[in-house]
Amino acid sequence: MEKFLSRTRYFLGEALQGFVRQKSLTAATLVSTTASLMVFGIVLLVTANVELVSARLEQRKGIVAFIEDGVSNSQMDFMRQQMAAQAEVESVAFVSKEEALEQFRKSLGEDQVLDALGSNPLPASFEVKLKAGQGDAEAMERVAAFIGSLKGIEEVSYGGPWALRLDRLLKSLTVLNVIVGAVVGLAVAFVVANVVRLAVLARKEGIAIMRVVGATSHFVRAPFLLEGLFHTILSALVALGLLYAVHRVFTQRLPDITFLSPTLMGVFILVGVGAGMVGTFLTLHEVLREEWA
Repeated sequence: MEKFLSRTRYFLGEALQGFVRQKSLTAATLVSTTASLMVFGIVLLVTANVELVSARLEQRKGIVAFIEDGVSNSQMDFMRQQMAAQAEVESVAFVSKEEALEQFRKSLGEDQVLDALGSNPLPASFEVKLKAGQGDAEAMERVAAFIGSLKGIEEVSYGGPWALRLDRLLKSLTVLNVIVGAVVGLAVAFVVANVVRLAVLARKEGIAIMRVVGATSHFVRAPFLLEGLFHTILSALVALGLLYAVHRVFTQRLPDITFLSPTLMGVFILVGVGAGMVGTFLTLHEVLREEWA
C-alpha cells in the first residue's frame, strides 16, 4: 500500500510539474481545446433548448375531428370508440356545438359579432389527445388519416406541417451533434497529443535514465497520461463555465432558455476527456516506441 501511495505521489508530482513547467504552452493548449469544446457545447445547448420546445409543444399536440351535421348519437359513440381504440390515442373528448361556440366566444372576447350571425355556425367535434411519445409527425398523420376515413367526419385538423418540421429539425441536430462531436474530438486529441509529444521530447534525457535503471514503459507513461488528463479536464471545465456564462447572458432576454442537463454535461466532459486521453495514449505509444527501440 505504501509503495502504491509513493508511486501515485510521484506520478501526480511529475504530471503537475510538467503542467506548470511550460506556462505558455499550457495556456495555448487550454485556449485551443477550450475553443474547440465551446463549439460542441453551443451545439449541445441549442439541441437541449429545441428538445425542450419540442417537449412543451408535444403536450399540446392533438387532432381535432369536425363532425358532420345530422350524425346520430349512436354513430358518434361508435366514432369515439374507434378513435379511442387506436394505440397512439390517450383520450377522446367530445365538444358540442354549444361548447365550441362558448370557447370561441371566450377567445374572441366580443359577443356582437357572434350575435350578428344568428345561428351557431360551429360544428361539434372530437378532440383527440395522443399519448406521450406518440406525437411525432408520422403518428399524427397516421391517426389523422384513420379518423378522416370514419363515416360522419367532415374534416380533420392537426399540426402536421409544423410537427414534421420540428421532427426534421431534431433529427438534423442529432446528426449535427455527432458530426461536431467527432470533429471536436479529433481537434482536442490532436492538440493534446502535440503537447504530450513536446513534453516527452523535453524530458528525453530523464526518460533515458529511467530506461537505464530499469523503469517499465508503464511507469514512464503514467505521468504523461496524467498530464494529458489534467489538460482535458481543465479545458472541459473552463468551456463549461464559459457556456454557463453565455447562457446567463441570454437568459436576461430569453428567460425560458435552459442549460445543459446533467446527462449532456456528462457527454460534453466525456467527449473532451476521452478525446484527449486517446490522443495522449496514441502519441505516447508512438514516441516511446521510437525512444525504446
